Amino acid sequence: MKNNKIENNINTFEVKIIYKKILLATDGSFHANNATKQVVEFQKIWNSKVLIIHSIKDNRIPSELYPDATVLYSKHTTIEEVYKEAGNNLLEKTRNMFGKNQELVETRLIENEAPEDYITRIVEEENFDLIVIGSRGQHSKIKKALLGTVSTKVAKRAPCSVLIVK
Repeated sequence: MKNNKIENNINTFEVKIIYKKILLATDGSFHANNATKQVVEFQKIWNSKVLIIHSIKDNRIPSELYPDATVLYSKHTTIEEVYKEAGNNLLEKTRNMFGKNQELVETRLIENEAPEDYITRIVEEENFDLIVIGSRGQHSKIKKALLGTVSTKVAKRAPCSVLIVK
């Protein structure tokens, strides 16, 4: 009896996903910094445009964002000014992590909109391919328990892929 071999000709193909526009949300937390490191690597691979956003709407204590908050308080007369400068400093620090690729990086300070609302709105309006966000930010335990995290809300509502980084 002849041994019949059946050969399966399976065409394999490779799918390459390239994210051309990435939105990175940061609040300066440990997880947000890890998310930034991921996006820096993605940008090296795909030469992506990156938008870094930070919302001052969450009303955290500025010293959590800016270690020398006493300098901020001595320079400004309103808490809003302190939040703005601390937020802009955070954005600049995050942008600097991109090194020589900073020309493809834009930063935006979000003043009057919750981060999850801004992210889901702007991603659709400006056709982003990917959102990268830390899994846990700088929020109180009570706020997290009652309202949920920003990353959870974004993942549920986003019209594009979301990478949540620990």
